[in-house]
Amino acid sequence: MEKLKQELRIEQGDFIAYELAQTKDYFRTLIATIISQNTNEKNTYRAFGELERRIGVECAKLSQTDVQKIAEAIKPAGLYAQKSQAIKSLALFLMENYGCQIELLLKQGPEKVKEELGKIRGIGSKTIDVLLANYGYPVLPIDTHVKRTSIRIGLAPPGSYEKMQAHLHKVFSPEKRLEAHLYLIKLGRTFCLPRNPKCNVCPVSALCCYYKNKPQK
Repeated sequence: MEKLKQELRIEQGDFIAYELAQTKDYFRTLIATIISQNTNEKNTYRAFGELERRIGVECAKLSQTDVQKIAEAIKPAGLYAQKSQAIKSLALFLMENYGCQIELLLKQGPEKVKEELGKIRGIGSKTIDVLLANYGYPVLPIDTHVKRTSIRIGLAPPGSYEKMQAHLHKVFSPEKRLEAHLYLIKLGRTFCLPRNPKCNVCPVSALCCYYKNKPQK
């Protein structure tokens, strides 16, 4: 972590969910995380902005909005049919069960949050864990960048989401897990690319199993 923090900076525009969580608005945090699935941060910001402009990123408003209108607003992020249905279902669920107060659910603990939100199609383990981590629970969400960098470095072996997370929870102490999530993503976006990773200039190449076993030219 220290090596990553020396070379990388978490800047405004890097993580919409993290930035929204700083305002303590966890409904907006979760909506942004749903929109961010399988797209880049730039498209996420665009889609979230359009949703805000056209409808408003509020539980009550979204619960009463036609799903097609939500889909039209979030088109820049792709997979808009699937994501809009998840957003609509989430808003209805929170309206009917928690009076649109997501904090009432979050206060019941991680397992209850996973049980309840996991019932909603389009909201998976990573999305829920991003919400939990940003709320303050000691979980390390695993997206495609975290998975790739963790396996390459040797922090965790390939496996199911749950097994990889268990390994990473052993590596990073509870208070460091959100930070580790952010910096491993930043590492994956900057140096540890899916193809042609920039191993020669990577700040953690000396610790990386992938680099040590990579044929040197």
